[in-house]
Amino acid sequence: MRMFGRLLFPWLLGLIFITSCSTTSTSIAGGNIQPQPPKAGAGVSMRVLWTVSQYIIGERAIWGEKEARQLLFKPLDIDVNYITFDGKTCRNVTFKKEKVKAKEYLRHAYKTTPKALGIEDETIEVIKTNCDLPGFAEYLRLKDRRLVIQINGVFFYLEPAVNY
Repeated sequence: MRMFGRLLFPWLLGLIFITSCSTTSTSIAGGNIQPQPPKAGAGVSMRVLWTVSQYIIGERAIWGEKEARQLLFKPLDIDVNYITFDGKTCRNVTFKKEKVKAKEYLRHAYKTTPKALGIEDETIEVIKTNCDLPGFAEYLRLKDRRLVIQINGVFFYLEPAVNY
């Protein structure tokens, strides 16, 4: 029986390894392991991350093209109590949302117009926080889900990117 156990145990471990490899949720394509979307009901939560997709330099901007370009494609991660952007994080963040008329708000807050920023929405959502990261004490959410932050006179547009 002892000899049978010594022969069976490695075989059983091999079977468990092969079975677990065949049911993993990744696929190997061209040598790269690429994650697959979770199956419905798998209990995995879906997070929405943001990426800086474009910018518009305002009339009174302190930054120019060089500084603005450096933030292109930077990721933003916002959760119910934190904001992480450009390698810095605010924790215990509180969010206060308010719908405002775009024309009046942009004229008062930034001395600009919706047209100058390519915003067609008549109303926008202003989100005020207690976060001291540049651009996140107060930022905008447009109806198309994009976020707009302003840093040193440059308006950065962030697009949502779904990440499993």
